[in-house]
Amino acid sequence: MIFILSTGADPTNAINELAKKKKKQVRSISMGQGQEPAARKLVQQGMLQGSWVLLQNCHLGLKMMNELEGTLLNKRANEPEEVLDEFRLWISAEPHPKFPIGLLQMSIKVTNEAPAGVRAGLKGSYAWLTQDHLDAITGTSQLTWRTMLFALCFMHTVVQERRKFGPLGFNIPYEFSQADLSACVQFIQNHITDVDGKKRPVDWPTVNYMVCEVQYGGKITDDFDRRLFNTYGQAWLAPRVMEGGFEFFKGYKVPQGADIEVYRKYIETLPLVDNPELFGLHSNADLVFRTAQTITVLSTILDISPKDSGGGSGESREDVVLRMVDELEGKLPPDYKGEETKAGIKALGATKPLNICLQQEIDRLQKVISLVRKTLINLKLAIAGTIVMSADLAAAVDALFLARVPPMWVKVSQLEMPTMGVWFGNIVGRAEQLTGWLKGGRPNSFWLTGLFNPQGFLTANRQEVCRKHSKEGWALDDVVNLTKVVNMEKEEVRKGPDEGVYIYGLFLDGCRWDKPGNKLADSFPKVPFAPLPVLLVTGQLQSERKLDAYSYSAPCYTNKTRRGLNFIVAVDLRSEEPPNKWILRGVCLLCSKD
Repeated sequence: MIFILSTGADPTNAINELAKKKKKQVRSISMGQGQEPAARKLVQQGMLQGSWVLLQNCHLGLKMMNELEGTLLNKRANEPEEVLDEFRLWISAEPHPKFPIGLLQMSIKVTNEAPAGVRAGLKGSYAWLTQDHLDAITGTSQLTWRTMLFALCFMHTVVQERRKFGPLGFNIPYEFSQADLSACVQFIQNHITDVDGKKRPVDWPTVNYMVCEVQYGGKITDDFDRRLFNTYGQAWLAPRVMEGGFEFFKGYKVPQGADIEVYRKYIETLPLVDNPELFGLHSNADLVFRTAQTITVLSTILDISPKDSGGGSGESREDVVLRMVDELEGKLPPDYKGEETKAGIKALGATKPLNICLQQEIDRLQKVISLVRKTLINLKLAIAGTIVMSADLAAAVDALFLARVPPMWVKVSQLEMPTMGVWFGNIVGRAEQLTGWLKGGRPNSFWLTGLFNPQGFLTANRQEVCRKHSKEGWALDDVVNLTKVVNMEKEEVRKGPDEGVYIYGLFLDGCRWDKPGNKLADSFPKVPFAPLPVLLVTGQLQSERKLDAYSYSAPCYTNKTRRGLNFIVAVDLRSEEPPNKWILRGVCLLCSKD
């Protein structure tokens, strides 16, 4: 019998416990480069001896999985007597599009996910913890140990549950497992034992560093996610948790007692549904979570819906696509001609950094326009039967019928938009900005969303600032971005700044901008995204950089997928509240809210 587990948590402990009850031995190996021979040997031994075999991380050994599918089928058909009935094969893997379908069909699928909800998560942690854990520390430090243990379990549950909010929770959904919690429990126990023997108080900075930077932080690859996790550590792994009346959130306190049943009974009294504010998020976060769930369900329904035309009297699938092709052709911007573009750039000043950026943006946009135009022409011919319907054209027909962006357009443009209308409108807007810049001169303000390489644009801006201060000896490596919200809208900008650039089109995710107060403020209910007024971006020497005590450094991304090359720059925004509030809210700037 074969079991395939989609790993959301480490399955090893659960399988070992089950094997003990069945009085079976489990032999395991983690797949990866060079592990195939050892894995084959384990499987063969398991078949002959009737033992249990666990192959972990099999998404790293897909070639072996294809081979294993054939082996199991041959054994079942030709040599059934060589496979003992007691044999069990466990396979743990992350979801992968190239995982063998046949192996999935002949297996029992199990998803090993962390419990949903803070109550369920704490319940799971205190089902693993025993009375021996609570009694591991005695004497005057016993209360400190039990309080820290509950705080650690609470934080572990919160960071696991926060993942459901998507990018608003963590930029990257990390798999924090029971093993991470176990390692931290052991460290805190050793630390308290050590400081208790030396008659010293708990070294909270050391505890924070080991838990947030070493144990859990070893999995965190994004700097802003690390900042978020450290904020939780500073809030809940701190002396304040020892104070009487401390609450993580209203209604969530640290229970006191020597018996583990006291903690388990208290956990049962916690709410089944968690308020997003428990995680430090705004109440709008729940709206974002529910919306994402709905979109996923509807997208799945569209993906599995029949693609053939029905027998009704309405428009056929091909008619719908042809009508869209005609509309797109009529709105597609004209091609940029090489000689005219060069002449326009030369008139603006070919050696100026921002004009070099303009040339690069036009070249990139022209590739997109050429591909779109070519695809639209070929679609008409393919639907008419004049040319062969290639795989790319078939994918384009499917996408356009569902009002989605064809995959080859996404690949060339590197723009991930939810619908065809949003994507095409973005392309048209980019062409309008670049054409206006080329023919009418440098604009007073720039639409940052309309640039393929916004990072390069801001670097070019810093270069221009450095050239203006060349007599003062400014070097590019010593200059950082200086940002300031000027509380103007695009239409109000009559003249560009003397130094730097004005940019517009950014949205705040997780909060809003209070124009009268010139500061960050809480979002309005049911309004998750709020526009940011025009932003001045210039440069200053790193040595002269000074920030307000409550200034919040907000990361700016090209879209809602907050990772990798989507990051543009960190923008300093004025606040009258501690930055930790906005860190827990997951506040950032987005070039596009779609």
